[in-house]
Amino acid sequence: MSKSYHVKGMTNRTFANLSWIFLIIFGIGINGALSHAHDEVSATKELRSNEIDQGTDPIRLIPTNVVGVKNNSSIGGKLDGAALVKLTEAVVAATLKNETQRSYGGRSFGNGVSSIFASFTNALDLGRVVREIETSVMTSVSCTACKAGVGLLFHYVRSGRSNAEIAAAATKLCIKLKMQTPRVCEGIVNVYVGEVVEVLRLAILDSNEICAFIVGESCGSGTAPSMEWSVAFPPVPKPPLEIPSPQPNIETPILKVLQISDTHWDPLYEPGSNANCNEPLCCRLSSGPRPPRSHLGAGLWGDYRKCDTPRKTIESMFEHIANTHKDIDYILWTGDIPAHDVWNQSHATSLAMLRDTVDLFLQYFPHIPIFPALGNHEGAPVNSFAPPWVTDPTQSIDWLYTELQKEWSRWLPSTTLNTVREGAYYSTILSPGFKIISLNMNYCNNKNWWLLVNSTDPTDELKWLIFELQSSEFAQEKVHIIGHIPPGHSDCLQTWSKNYYTIISRFESTIKAQFFGHTHFDEMELFYPQEDPYRASSVAYVGPSVTPYYDLNPGYRIYYIDGDYPTSTRTVVDHETWVTDLGEANRIRAPELKWYKLYSAKEAYGLKSLSPIDWDNLIMSMYKDWKLFNSYYRFYYKNSPVAPPCDEDCRTRILCDIRSGKSHAREELCRPRPTNFRPSRDTFEVQKPPSRLTSFWSTISTA
Repeated sequence: MSKSYHVKGMTNRTFANLSWIFLIIFGIGINGALSHAHDEVSATKELRSNEIDQGTDPIRLIPTNVVGVKNNSSIGGKLDGAALVKLTEAVVAATLKNETQRSYGGRSFGNGVSSIFASFTNALDLGRVVREIETSVMTSVSCTACKAGVGLLFHYVRSGRSNAEIAAAATKLCIKLKMQTPRVCEGIVNVYVGEVVEVLRLAILDSNEICAFIVGESCGSGTAPSMEWSVAFPPVPKPPLEIPSPQPNIETPILKVLQISDTHWDPLYEPGSNANCNEPLCCRLSSGPRPPRSHLGAGLWGDYRKCDTPRKTIESMFEHIANTHKDIDYILWTGDIPAHDVWNQSHATSLAMLRDTVDLFLQYFPHIPIFPALGNHEGAPVNSFAPPWVTDPTQSIDWLYTELQKEWSRWLPSTTLNTVREGAYYSTILSPGFKIISLNMNYCNNKNWWLLVNSTDPTDELKWLIFELQSSEFAQEKVHIIGHIPPGHSDCLQTWSKNYYTIISRFESTIKAQFFGHTHFDEMELFYPQEDPYRASSVAYVGPSVTPYYDLNPGYRIYYIDGDYPTSTRTVVDHETWVTDLGEANRIRAPELKWYKLYSAKEAYGLKSLSPIDWDNLIMSMYKDWKLFNSYYRFYYKNSPVAPPCDEDCRTRILCDIRSGKSHAREELCRPRPTNFRPSRDTFEVQKPPSRLTSFWSTISTA
């Protein structure tokens, strides 16, 4: 294992195998459901590979007869289109065959069928694909596996079988290939089968286009024409920028803002239980035999392994915040409430967790305004957020948005409730001249299967966003944007992200800060205008998770923001990350957690301000300064004692993540800076080459 791939999940093969439930059974898109737990905590986004396999669409080459397939173990993911078709059809035939005398629950399939499964596993080089999924560094090998998975899906859907028969075949394959435990295989297939079948019946994309849509550039450099779209802007020119940009006065009022993200509360967490089980979420009574020694089991307050947050840890954090930060002005709550047992969730369990968490916020912060944003785990199935045109009650998202309208109304004014009900987004005025906009980032989520049917600005959210920002520009208001999935993360669709990036550039004078969660790390993303690609214009702060899932300490973020006065810039003046040492608390079985300030951004990095330009200068310095980068990396993992080492490749990817406010654009955004550019406080200025006369006099003076 290369050290450059030190990310969460690399040490846990059982969790890695979950990826195959989705790559092979339900295609690489549903991989986001279970392996999304890893995607969120991955230290990397996609890294474009020079190995791009356009391949041939297996569905367009389906032979009329089932063809026997020999063992292709030497192929190692390099199958050509025809061979892939033959292999895929053989697997479909094996899994759909009505062999009532054989049980897929544990009895033998027979030598012939077993050899087909072995061929399928070996030919696709599953081990390598697992590593690529875990590191989010996709190559043509993953692309081939994706096409095989989508090929299986289309075969199943077009076979004319019922959903129950398709689910039985998919479950059989999942168990036979030992992707997961039987109960997880059965659970995740049953959760998704109805949605997946319906989406693939409606989708107009072929396998190549679907895999390019989901995997990214390693499956093709272009987006399918049907998936390309652009938002329209009003005919109002972008206002001239103030250079240098105004900075807050030291003596002006400051707002203190709390961000809570990714609680992933597990109501079934059990101290002492198996924390190293063979399922994607452990630390429960159902996670298998308890370890022989208590200190090897799940920790009292949580665990660095595959475990989510016990209630007592959330309560400890909330009580500490209420006692330590009594001057909080408002709270940003950026989503992801349920635990990672995504194979075992329903509308009822998701709503119960939403209501219980709202009650916790009201208990500890009864008089503080709270501004929520919707996470991808609030859906059931996870990542499933059907657009408004899906009206079937069994598929519609109305069940969630109706409840959000009710629960969020405890903090939001009545003017927000229509857009919350329609699309789970809203805008509200905090004080004169200051607006917060909360976005539903699940319509940029490439794990949301419904977007394969139509991804064009579902619910007109970006159209609405432009209207809100244009209105604020006319009114000279400053705006903060909050959401869950960061727009530059590989989970965000390329076309959606590209449009959002353009919006941020157009309204950079109005948008003063952005706040997201989702990754579980303590990080950020920078934005650069297309017309001035080396001048950072905006910062998206990505707040740390409460959950330790995994290898992380629990944490939260405090922001200090230019406050309420007539000429306020509304910029972030400083921020702090607070954490607890989970390992130490568990080791001594502490009766209570000790929370402490890990760092202040200005103090830790010696920043004059937290302007986009100052952040950009700092990040560029990290390419040469290992000591500086190591400080960032320690904070990135929230001072976790089990954080993996990070080598040169790891550093390069993490710094590229920061520079990527637009998804699937690393080649564009992370290219080296021209040598004839030098940074200044508010722009990058070209250093003009010396004139001939200047060169002449320089030569004389140095002679």
